[in-house]
Amino acid sequence: MEFAIPISKFNPTNVKWGIPKSCPFRKTIPFSYEENNVSFNNLIITLPPLKVLEIDYERNQVVLEENTKTSLLNKIDIFQQSVSSELEKNSKKWLDDTRVPATVKSPLQLWVKSKKLTLYLTSDPKNLPFFIDGEPAVFSETTVKPGDMIRAVVKLQGLSLQMSEDDIWTGKSRIQHTILQLYKVTF
Repeated sequence: MEFAIPISKFNPTNVKWGIPKSCPFRKTIPFSYEENNVSFNNLIITLPPLKVLEIDYERNQVVLEENTKTSLLNKIDIFQQSVSSELEKNSKKWLDDTRVPATVKSPLQLWVKSKKLTLYLTSDPKNLPFFIDGEPAVFSETTVKPGDMIRAVVKLQGLSLQMSEDDIWTGKSRIQHTILQLYKVTF
């Protein structure tokens, strides 16, 4: 059984870094989470209800923003700053024998930018575990529109370093995540 951490309880300093794993076209450094002598092998976060700003079905992403005065997305921003710092300090170690570009500008693709969170949907968003009023539904242009409120449960797999065909780091990376569940919130 996997447990999700509510974003309100999430502490970015409790995230731990795993051993890099090589995959085709990327190298991933997995995340785990430790708090009060409890370890989670997976980092799963439950986000608060967020307002849908945009859904891009061509790029399979949804852009969300907080609709409250207390900004819980600041925790994710602090987390991505920590990831960026770790990337800067450890990229050579994580990449072993891989050639690294001479100059790297902004190597981390930001997850939270201008207080907006971008989540990547699956290649077929209709297959996402999606619920309206506790009932299973299909995530589509008719069920979710800009202005709607949704709550997401997201698994953060790790830091993904994008590699070329020749196994050379492209100088780009992102926080690899998967949406485990989405809930349309009605008040």
